[in-house]
Order: sequence, then structure tokens, then C-alpha cells
Amino acid sequence: MEPSIVANGLSKSFRVYAGPKDMLLELVTRRPRHSDFPALTDVSFEIQPGEIVGVIGRNGAGKSTLLKLLARTLEPTSGSSTVRGRVSAILELGTGFHPDYSGRENALLGAICLGMSRREARERLDAIIAFAELGEFIDRPFRTYSSGMQARLTFATAVAVTPDVLIVDEALAVGDARFQRKCFAHLERMRALGTTILLVSHDTNAVVQLCSRAIWLERGRVRADGGAKEVSERYLRELLSAAPGAANGSVDEAGTDGALRYGSGAARIETVELLDEGGAAARTLAIRRPYRLRATVRAIQPLDDLHVGFGVRTVRGVEVFAVNPRPQRVDPVRLAPGEIAVAEVAFVNHLAPGDYFLTVGAWGLGADAHHDRRVDVLQLSVTGDAGALPQSLVDLEATYSIARDAPKGGAG
Repeated sequence: MEPSIVANGLSKSFRVYAGPKDMLLELVTRRPRHSDFPALTDVSFEIQPGEIVGVIGRNGAGKSTLLKLLARTLEPTSGSSTVRGRVSAILELGTGFHPDYSGRENALLGAICLGMSRREARERLDAIIAFAELGEFIDRPFRTYSSGMQARLTFATAVAVTPDVLIVDEALAVGDARFQRKCFAHLERMRALGTTILLVSHDTNAVVQLCSRAIWLERGRVRADGGAKEVSERYLRELLSAAPGAANGSVDEAGTDGALRYGSGAARIETVELLDEGGAAARTLAIRRPYRLRATVRAIQPLDDLHVGFGVRTVRGVEVFAVNPRPQRVDPVRLAPGEIAVAEVAFVNHLAPGDYFLTVGAWGLGADAHHDRRVDVLQLSVTGDAGALPQSLVDLEATYSIARDAPKGGAG
């Protein structure tokens, strides 16, 4: 059986000019006034029919460029690619949609562009509108849609028929959680029908859950190509080791890594750490091993009732664990300006393998409740085998058995 997708030495370079005048001077003088930026270099792979492959990597690694080359919206600088069968691509939001046409009109035109006849497109239009769940907005101009609404219509149109090959960029990341789940469920149904899917995602949990294979791009080259779980774990280990605070498994005032932070300023969370059972800082957690979360908080103003809480969420924002002094029946701390409090939570890790983010908050009971809140201040990675399916969020230490039921009674 022939592969559905073949990339053979694909490379793509973009010309970079210092300014618009350099482009004009190059055209007039026929002398180069640009530099070449290699977005993709010598990328080769094959994807078999029915295979689901995730493409992962940092921003600027060449993921979107690769998909555009395969979807024929870009021409390669060198190399070649082959995509067999009916192809549907979800690239940048709104690609191919007219901003002044209504959602209904764009859905109809989009279906025709996928290869349907006008009659087929009209017959499928109601199904597209129902999947997109846009209600009265379906007859409003596309330019008035939010990014989430654009994502709904883009996805619903692209999967109006079951293509042989579906190419999906990060377009799904902007939809709300319920619609994202609906889209992933539809991708799972397409997988069952034998559709070949190439998916770019920063959500390694989604890649592990949906894909059997992953391709890791780094600076435009293939860094790894193999099992989705193994490649994703390698990618995350390197990503975490390069992050601020990764060397010692902690984040301090100088290493917030761009995390959202807000509060009244009456107190400052100065350090956040994850410690293993030996007291060493860690960023990777093993299953069923003990750990401690620790945060140090300095009072800027007099505090009569300082509380400190911890919360752990998945990449998609699902809070799987949260703790603070109230349910633990721990009294708040009283601090004078300059004094420091240390809050700790001891736990045994029962999170399933995957990526999680830690949020820490310091607050009181006064008018300015939030003194300091650091959202997603640490990225945590759980590794190991939970004995459960990859999409599980927790390890319940389950045991599984199955056997043929013995017949009751003896033989007559």
C-alpha cells in the first residue's frame, strides 16, 4: 500500500529584507539585498494510510511551514512532497473565507472548494451549521466573529466530508474547552474510519492521546520521529531543562518564565519549589512517589491573616488538585513587613503521566483579598507507567483482571 503522505528532502527558505526599499533596490539593480532564513531544512518522512501523526516543537520550529507545504499553500525551495487522496486542511483561521460573507455563505463556498458539487454542499450545509453551533451568528459577516467562532466554522467546514487526509494546525487551540473536546472526538471517529491525520499541537497530552506517532521539529529539522509517548517525553524533558529555574527545579523573582501575576502587592511570593523525598528540587515527578510543594512569601505590609494556596491544572486548564489552609484547618499567619512565611504541601503523586501547571496564591480576608497570585508559575511533567490509558488524569492504583466465567453447578 502506498503512503498517504511522503516528504522527500523538503526545505523552505524565506527572504528577509531590512526594509521595503531593499526589496525595490534588489528588483531594480538585480543585486541581492536580502538574507535567507531557513524555516525548514531537508525534512523527510512517510505516513501510511490511517496513521495519526502529531508534529511537535517550539514556536518557530517549522511546524506550520511544513503543513503549508504539504497543503500546497506554499512552494518548497527544494525537495518534494506527495499527498494522496482527498485532502482537507485546517491551517490559519479563516484561510479561504471571505471576511464580508456570512458564515453560511463561507461554509457553502468552503464545502465546494473541498470538491463537493453545489448540490452536495447544500445538502451538507445544515450539518456544518449544526456542528459549528453558531446560532444566529451564522448569517453575520465572518469578520465579526471571534477567533473561537472562526475556529468552529473552520473545523466544521473542513470535516464536512471525511477526507482521505486531514492536515490540522493549531487552529483548535482557540476554541472553548467543550468545543475542543467535540473536535477531538470527531478526529477519533475519523481515525476509526481510516482517515490519515497530521496534527500540529503544543498540547503533548492531546498528541499522546490521539496519535500513535510524533515528529519533533527543532530549528526546521527533524529532531526525532517515533512513538508519540516516547518522542513527547523527550521533547518535554529538553523543554523543561531549558526553562528558567529548571536547573534547580524552582522559580524565584527573576525566573517567572512569563507567568501571569497579579495582586494588591501587600505580599510577594518570592520562591516556588517542588521537592522530592530527599529534599532536592525537581521538575519531573514519578508516579506514587512523595513530594512537597514549597512557597516562600514576604510581607510588604502588615498582614493579620496570610493564607497560601496551591493548585495544579492540566494543559487545557482542568484543575486536578488544589489545597489551602481552610480545608486543612490550618490557622493563617500574622506577619510584619519584611517577615517571611514558608508554606508547604506534602503529597504522594497520583497524577497520571502528562504535563501540568502549578499556580500559587497568597491572600487575606480584607478588601484586597489577593496579595499575590502567580498563575502557571511552574510546569511539571509526570513520567512513568500508571497502568492506565494515556488520557487518564489520575492514577487510582487500579488492578485489572478478566477471566472466563466458570459455569455454575456440575454436569448433569
